[in-house]
Amino acid sequence: MRLRTTLLLLLLALGLGAVIVGIERYMPSTRELAEMRKGPVRFEQKSVTQIDLDSSGGDGVSLQWDGAQWWVRRPFNDLADPVRVEKLLTELRNIGWINRVHREEFEGDAAWDKTQLGKPRHVVRLNAGSKPVLNLRLGATTPIEGSHYITLKDVAHDGEHAHYVAKTTLPDLLKATANDWRDPKLLRLPADFVTNLKLVQAGGQIELSRVDAKAPWMLVKPLSTRASKERVGELLSTLLNLTIKDASEPANGAAKPAVAAPATGEISAQEMKVSITVQGLPQPFDLTLTRPAKPDAAETVAHASYRKPVFTILSKTLSLLWSEPNQLRDRMLARIDKEVVSSIDITSSLHPAIHLEKKSDSWFIQRGDKLSPANGDRIFGFFDSLNTFQVLEFTADTASNLTPYGLDNPFLTASWVEAGAKPVKLLLGTNAASTEFFAKYDHEPSVYRIDATILPNIPQDPIKWKGLGVMRFTQFALRQISLAAGTAPPTVLKYDSTTAQWTGTRAGQDITPMLDRVKADKLAGSLAKLNVQDWVGDITNAIPALQKPALHVVVTLGEPGTNTGPTRDLVLSFAPTQADNMNSALFFGQLQGDADVFYIAKTSLLELLAPVFKAKE
Repeated sequence: MRLRTTLLLLLLALGLGAVIVGIERYMPSTRELAEMRKGPVRFEQKSVTQIDLDSSGGDGVSLQWDGAQWWVRRPFNDLADPVRVEKLLTELRNIGWINRVHREEFEGDAAWDKTQLGKPRHVVRLNAGSKPVLNLRLGATTPIEGSHYITLKDVAHDGEHAHYVAKTTLPDLLKATANDWRDPKLLRLPADFVTNLKLVQAGGQIELSRVDAKAPWMLVKPLSTRASKERVGELLSTLLNLTIKDASEPANGAAKPAVAAPATGEISAQEMKVSITVQGLPQPFDLTLTRPAKPDAAETVAHASYRKPVFTILSKTLSLLWSEPNQLRDRMLARIDKEVVSSIDITSSLHPAIHLEKKSDSWFIQRGDKLSPANGDRIFGFFDSLNTFQVLEFTADTASNLTPYGLDNPFLTASWVEAGAKPVKLLLGTNAASTEFFAKYDHEPSVYRIDATILPNIPQDPIKWKGLGVMRFTQFALRQISLAAGTAPPTVLKYDSTTAQWTGTRAGQDITPMLDRVKADKLAGSLAKLNVQDWVGDITNAIPALQKPALHVVVTLGEPGTNTGPTRDLVLSFAPTQADNMNSALFFGQLQGDADVFYIAKTSLLELLAPVFKAKE
């Protein structure tokens, strides 16, 4: 081999070796590739109990988890903002890998110093108890948009440092001041689990209570009555959204111990002490608020038994905290959960008692010894009326004499039973001149003045609660329909349920070719599910009118699916409510054998008995 060839091969080998060394130096190793797939920051978030944040040129912040909530322990002692802490931990886990870098890649100390990893802008340390789980240094931004140099110390091994170019928004979080890590809410409680609220002032005490989140609020003090769900909700919303504007730290670092619910005698004229009980927690949360000089002020001073500083707080609805008892009372006559009511009883001085009962999600009225379908629309109208009807005036809170209100002998009583609860009884009375009407719950001392417009929604006559269905049958059982107007010959329509065919006669003449099968089927369907407008309370005028009906309808039924066997007739009679006036807007109607009389609108009657003949006839 010539010397020239040998030299060329030697130079080629040296060049290839340099390339291989460069690749090994600057390309990621198998271990680094595995780290890239996993991401540079890995830790179990639930195990973290301590967070230390240090920044160049700024105060450090230490955060500590006590098993229930995060606290700022450095540079002050107060509750931490759980949202900001959660965001920090999430962002640490979401750091996006771009590349791993090495110290040797940088040309000299000056180039390395530009990364600011030697003197990092921010240092984040996480501990799980006394065990370190993360040590991260955040350096300068890189030429790649949205990325920074970071250093991770291997806390599990020998303290080895790994440097990365990574995408992260950590600088935006870490530039926050120490005060930014303070919980901005004075109270952070679940409103649904608050079961007791006390507002204590020098002039008296307001106490609101409920059994659980589903139970209604009651005004316990200074009087016992139902509280307004909406007003209590507004009051709670104000308390639970008090925002901290500023905090003044006491000289010592110890947190104030929790104190017992305050007594009225300890309060100055400008103070209010608030005690909030949360279901499942043994101790209430106590606040002391200073009443602003101006009623519409949105700023005041507050102390909390569970937080050390004195706070300046903000709220646009601050004035709600100084509500009067009557402002917190429920102005709705009732708060009924109609879905869980199982029975209703209505008694009056003029009519027999009414008992309504729900079975299998359907309502029935007791008439004699049996239950008949009830008017569901009227029942739901009863609930909706009571639930939306506002009292006019809180007339008396401790009425020892109910006679002036007619409540010693109420003219109407309505009671209902909700699942798992005692019956609720509402008494209605009137003054001697029957010019004012009053209501009272039998288990409460308060008397309310109400408007008489609610009375039509609580009918006293049992017939008004009867279901509006007059007839119910299946077309498979239908044999015949006979229609007769006055003394005219009836039109008889016969139905064969086995073939679904119609035949007809009138005055002895076969009218089958004239019948429209679709119209006949519609007539049968309308009669099978006949609903009327209402039931007649006073039948004095109805009975004579029905002695000479303007229209007779006879429905003959048999065994479903067969044309043989015994039959029975359902006979309907109709007469105008205005004697001998076929243009009456309403007609009386009665099913033979039923003592009750119903109203049916003329338009409904005409639609029901529309001609069943073909159009050309």
